Amino acid sequence: MAADDLTIETFTEYGIGMVFLIVRLFARLHLGGLRGLRLDDAFAVAAMIFWTMQTAIIYLLQMYGNNIGLTTQTAMLVPASKMPAMILGSKLAFMNWIWYMCYIWCLKGVLLCLYYKLTQGTWHRNLVWGATAFCLLTWLLCLLTHICICTPVHRNWQIKPYPGDNCTLRGPLYIVIAVFNVLSDLVILIIPIPILAKLQVPLQRKIILVVMFSSGVFIMICTILRAYYSLGDITNLPIALGWANRECFVAAIVVSLPGIKPLFRNTRWLGSSNRKNSKSPYNSSGYNNFGSKVSGKTKTFISSRRRSASNGRHFELDSVLPRTEKGSRISTGDSEEYILESAKGGSSSASAAPRLHCESEHRDPLAIQVTTEYALQTEYGAPGRPRPSPGV
Repeated sequence: MAADDLTIETFTEYGIGMVFLIVRLFARLHLGGLRGLRLDDAFAVAAMIFWTMQTAIIYLLQMYGNNIGLTTQTAMLVPASKMPAMILGSKLAFMNWIWYMCYIWCLKGVLLCLYYKLTQGTWHRNLVWGATAFCLLTWLLCLLTHICICTPVHRNWQIKPYPGDNCTLRGPLYIVIAVFNVLSDLVILIIPIPILAKLQVPLQRKIILVVMFSSGVFIMICTILRAYYSLGDITNLPIALGWANRECFVAAIVVSLPGIKPLFRNTRWLGSSNRKNSKSPYNSSGYNNFGSKVSGKTKTFISSRRRSASNGRHFELDSVLPRTEKGSRISTGDSEEYILESAKGGSSSASAAPRLHCESEHRDPLAIQVTTEYALQTEYGAPGRPRPSPGV
């Protein structure tokens, strides 16, 4: 690949990929504001920084040169005037491996944070913890392999005498990163399978969600192709740099899609039939909405909060996985509806249900009082089963 072609492709893919990452960040800020930002957004911003540094170094490597592709004979022929530039380029090439690994594994962190939120209160959370530990371990192993494959470290940018193939070509590192990268992607890919299997949505939406959450397969394909073509012509640095940037480009799009989806939640294909147009901070992430329908046996937790009299009536319908933690939503069905209502004078939808009023006996007349009403409605699916009378 010519240097000009590599530069054009690199910056084009970088620009398009950054647009996706920026739109994802905009979606989070648009729906939840600064308070709606979470750990996955920090991972996304860090990935943007690492990718920017990697792209800049790819450009600089074409200017300075490096020790990749040298041999025992050609290294001794390098003129002294070019030595400083080649040493600097070799140092940049060494650092670019670190930025690449940090970028890829930061994007894995974005997906793990997404699945952590989706699996709250369910046994699927154990899958997320296991995948997190595995990804952290693989990142450390790749980083240690990169550092320890050529010791002492300064030999990685040594020109004369030739330091050896492990210090310049780094063939084993391609294999180690490819194997651990694919394995960690596969582990992450397994997490949403049981979630999507139980999801009760129209078929066309389920297909879109399956494609969106299984799009990590494309990253795995790019990782394998990068290792294959780089090792096939390992002395040709532009080949490796080109495939590395393609992998980063595909990963940026795949990871950004779940975060961009909430911007289209009111559309026919991507939106939820149960949602209204809302910017509630309770759903700023946009991740816990798949548009699921209520099953025959569903417990609904309705929370009503009184705000100022100037607030209008506002409803937010959010379908999530069942939760079993104390004080959280509960469900005995495959899906659940969580209704948040901000209305003057309380919730009219819960008027027929038993209510529990918790008020302090001693109130400060100067303090701001917040009244919270909780109503628990139980729907019994078995015919003929007696229904308990309302009580406190």
